[in-house]
Amino acid sequence: MSSAPATENRFVLSDYYKTQLKEIAYQGELRAETFATRFRFFFLGFLVIFATLGLISGRPINEFYFQLSAIFILLFYNFIVYFSLKKSGNYLNIFKFLSSFLEISLLTFVTGYSAYSQKNPSLVYAAPMVYVFFILIALASIRNNTKTIIFAVCVLLVEYATLTIVFYPEMSQFNDKLMEMSYLLKPQFLETSSNFFIVNAVPMGIFLILLYMVVTGGLILYAILNTSRTTQEQADLIFNTEKQAMLEENMRLGMELDVARQIQAMVLPRKEELQKVKDLEISARMDSANEVGGDYYDVIRHEDGTIYIGVGDVTDHGLASGVVMLMTQTAFITTLSAATQNLKECLKAINSILFSNIHIRMQDIRNLTLSLFSYKNGVFTTAGQHENILVYRQANKKTEIIDTTDNGMLVGLTESIDEFIHEQKFELNPGDIVLLYTDGATEAENSKREQFGLKRLVESLERHAGLPSTDALLYEIYNDIYSFIEGVQLYDDITVMVMKRKGK
Repeated sequence: MSSAPATENRFVLSDYYKTQLKEIAYQGELRAETFATRFRFFFLGFLVIFATLGLISGRPINEFYFQLSAIFILLFYNFIVYFSLKKSGNYLNIFKFLSSFLEISLLTFVTGYSAYSQKNPSLVYAAPMVYVFFILIALASIRNNTKTIIFAVCVLLVEYATLTIVFYPEMSQFNDKLMEMSYLLKPQFLETSSNFFIVNAVPMGIFLILLYMVVTGGLILYAILNTSRTTQEQADLIFNTEKQAMLEENMRLGMELDVARQIQAMVLPRKEELQKVKDLEISARMDSANEVGGDYYDVIRHEDGTIYIGVGDVTDHGLASGVVMLMTQTAFITTLSAATQNLKECLKAINSILFSNIHIRMQDIRNLTLSLFSYKNGVFTTAGQHENILVYRQANKKTEIIDTTDNGMLVGLTESIDEFIHEQKFELNPGDIVLLYTDGATEAENSKREQFGLKRLVESLERHAGLPSTDALLYEIYNDIYSFIEGVQLYDDITVMVMKRKGK
């Protein structure tokens, strides 16, 4: 049968899991700040080394003390941050901004003081110093926080721009002197001045550049790894949450489907009812697929002795199709309680009820094939469109195939089907068998995607028609179907009803 469009179902994170995502992001920032704090110990150690080398090379002692003071201020602050983060991390948001501010500000003051005390403004413009500033920006970047990075960049631009503006007037005179003394920068001069060579010559600048590249690369690598870890943890949380939600939803749907199957089975005619039919031996069976299907059959004994039979199949599967099947059963019984039991009028009434309920109330487009039958005194009357009717004739051991295509149209598809409904009659002699089925029987597939088909169903009926009871006949027909599909999962309900006229 054709499928109705599925209802879209979107996964939505609850407030609890949104909080969990924020917590994962916070833990990522906490890891980054803890790493930055540890790295500052390494960074401060290098500053102590550079300050000591400067003192050895002849820098003023007061400059050395000033540099050590700035280093110890940052070191003291670093210990406070480190132990605070290990204990609770409550002040993480403050430390993220304060750390960048202190790192850049202290380096700015040290640079400015050194340039002023040595009367050497080129220190402000030296490439190694700029690289050290960039290391601090890289250090800020590992904190996984855009606001922190922007803050650090702004502080750096303001403070470093201030340094360059303050010392810019002195650079002109200094540059003139450098031009006059350019001849002194020859390699021969470097070889004769070891102190100058150790601290200030080109090799030291190259060393600082390489150090900058290595350290900055390491910081960027850590930032990438930490961001990747945080993102992975968030993705894992979302995946696990969605997986849990799907499991819970599947459990809920499974319970609903179990209830729906039970309700569906409850309204089907019981064996005791079928045994009370005097002129016909009737057996019926519906095997459900994994989903609730829309297969329908019913046998109703009227007070005037007429037996009314209905068989149909609702499009699609699921709970909604099961509901349409229940509505069909109720509508059929209701119409038979009216003054007239004409099959045409029954179909008209059923179509009117289903069209209104499905399209207006359910807001759905499901419909169904439906054939109604009445039997009395050996004569079957049928109306409505469904699968073929198989009539096995005991006299010649052959099966007649009665097409129901012209007997009607899909029920519930349009508001009125009056002009399409036609009745058809056929006689049933003693020993003759009528087989009704839904498309699940003929369309059952094996592993090769081959369908059981109408031909095999007819062969199965003829092969087992001589069995002593319709129960045995029905069992063998189902056995043939399941043997053919060889354990392949059912994707549609299989419904078969067998009616045999009693007598010889």
